Amino acid sequence: MPRKRFTVVKKVQFVLLLTVMIFLIGYAIYTNLSVTYRFPYAPNDRFQTYLTLTEVPERLYFADEQIPLDNQRVARRLQREMQIHAYFNNSQFGMMQRADYWLPKFDPILKQYGIPRDFRYLAVVESMLLNVESPKGAGGFWQLMPATAKSFGLEINDEVDERYHPIKATHAACKYLRQAQRTLGSWTTVAASYNVGIGGVMGAMRRQNKQSFYDLRLNSETARYLFKVTAYKQLLEHPREYGYRTVRNNPLRKRSKKVRVTESIEDLSAFASEHATTLSQLKRDNPWLLSNRLTIKEAGKSYLLEISDPPPVVEPTEEYPSVDSVFAN
Repeated sequence: MPRKRFTVVKKVQFVLLLTVMIFLIGYAIYTNLSVTYRFPYAPNDRFQTYLTLTEVPERLYFADEQIPLDNQRVARRLQREMQIHAYFNNSQFGMMQRADYWLPKFDPILKQYGIPRDFRYLAVVESMLLNVESPKGAGGFWQLMPATAKSFGLEINDEVDERYHPIKATHAACKYLRQAQRTLGSWTTVAASYNVGIGGVMGAMRRQNKQSFYDLRLNSETARYLFKVTAYKQLLEHPREYGYRTVRNNPLRKRSKKVRVTESIEDLSAFASEHATTLSQLKRDNPWLLSNRLTIKEAGKSYLLEISDPPPVVEPTEEYPSVDSVFAN
């Protein structure tokens, strides 16, 4: 009996050894053929578009201050943000349309306050140029907190929230940036302070005994902030380099008129009807309106409302008959 068991073990060992040898010979043959004939590996590019990292320009500036790209750590951080934000997706296309419409409107305001033009891209990073509210309560294109907005002259109450007025909010943001520049000096550091606050930047500078933003160790969001701003600047100023094609007709551009309101409006729905529009459209044109009324609370106070022109009326023809005539037949 022991001898029979020994024979079975021998057979099992032989089969295992033969299997291993066949596998090794097959692998050697495959390796040799793959080198000889260069079998290609084709990735599924239906889902993968970028196979290499986005290149970083040799020289780049923010607010006329040169970014030290000779510092490999700085270059890598910028490269990472460019790789993330230059990628094709639907949200980027929408953002680029909004940037084409809104950023030129911000430029004269920035110039009025002596703020470098590059700060227009802070609004892109803050909100993608959407009137959104953050979980912390910041709102509008420039993501202003209520207390900060009020301190820089914006009105916030049950009927009105001017953080959602893109032009007035830009004035408030510029007032903050001007104040930050007087305190911090460097525009690069001013940009970082928009994320973490003037006190946050000054505290980091004092604790670490460093003055340059690039030398400071900050929280991850603030550390990325300037590089995100710069990445969007590069993308929006050179879209063709990243595969985007610009179009002439921006759907956001529309004909509208301005109506100055000097007396309280009890019913904005009725006001909208008087101006050949709807309450829904009126609030799309003026997202800072919160309720169905608008109260003038101070003598001499007024509001400027934007009202879109109604769509043109198309007269029915034989080729395009009216709806009533179609159902009548």
